[in-house]
Amino acid sequence: MNTIRVGIIGQGRSGWGIHAEFLRTVPELFKIEAVADLIPERVAQSAADLGCRAYHDAESLIADPDIDLVVVSSYNATHAKYAEMALRAGKHVLCEKPFGLTVADVDAMAAAAKAAGRIIVPFQQRHYEEDFLKVKEICESGIIGDVFRIRLCWHGFGRRWDWQTARCMAGGNLNNNGPHPLDHVITLFGDVLPEKVWAETGGYLRSGDAEDDLKFILQGKGHPTVEVELANCWACGQERWNVCGTRGGLHGTDKHLEWKWVDYSKMPPRPLDLHSTPDRSYNSEKIDWQTASWDAPSAEVNLGAGAPPPVGSTEKFYRNFYKVLTEGAAPTISLEQARIRVATMEMIRAAAGIPAKI
Repeated sequence: MNTIRVGIIGQGRSGWGIHAEFLRTVPELFKIEAVADLIPERVAQSAADLGCRAYHDAESLIADPDIDLVVVSSYNATHAKYAEMALRAGKHVLCEKPFGLTVADVDAMAAAAKAAGRIIVPFQQRHYEEDFLKVKEICESGIIGDVFRIRLCWHGFGRRWDWQTARCMAGGNLNNNGPHPLDHVITLFGDVLPEKVWAETGGYLRSGDAEDDLKFILQGKGHPTVEVELANCWACGQERWNVCGTRGGLHGTDKHLEWKWVDYSKMPPRPLDLHSTPDRSYNSEKIDWQTASWDAPSAEVNLGAGAPPPVGSTEKFYRNFYKVLTEGAAPTISLEQARIRVATMEMIRAAAGIPAKI
């Protein structure tokens, strides 16, 4: 079995807390050869703990000849820059979200990968989250009918004052955590660009000038209308999922989902009647609801936005990625799918009036 030699750019919450923490558990698949970080004490501690080389800048790590794969988990605004640089150096790349800030970024990375004969994929590990996969299964099964509306809420409450709250660092909810719920709803929407986008942002508890309250709605003919709220200022948060279908609906959290549906074949037809009801009543009929529920099979806690994802999701992503690199398997998210997601993010920025340039 081939072992992939890895270098990780960035030793912050993602580079250390997600990537290094998982990769060190599968040395038969991936071996961490080097880490890079701008903070000397932090990179020295990481290198000592991992038993690998330490670099104080991304460029030096990328130039290391003993690295096959570069994990880009640096500041948001530098993702595309370092990804392209690593590809040109002949490395495969796993790029943290946001996977570039513009479609032009995605196209440039794709071109660099093609020219180098290397692979680049976005790190969308939450695509494997259990609740999302169950919601997808129910929606695709047809049991609740044609799905016409989906509401997804990632609510939390807390002040932030770090670099991820500043626009000059490409901070804000859309870039920081938005790619995850956006991936979920774009998948349920049909993996195509929406025709219409409405968006609104606010800043209430953050110290920087980027949004900590984001709401957007995606629409398209023949597709469900999807609504997302991603906010750090909801003290009384709502359930994560609410889905409406023509035969029923679904609601719930990351740990528990419930859905109900009606079998119209067991009920009388209801053709249009333009006559007034003699007793002045509204139309009504007894609905014999059928119900079902789901509880997450794992005990992992999914705290949503701003918190590390369940380890199980990260493991599934990396095991698939290993097969992508060694067996030519299909990636979790293709470059074309990534392009659709980034293009939708650009549409959200335009609709919300978020500056296109940092």
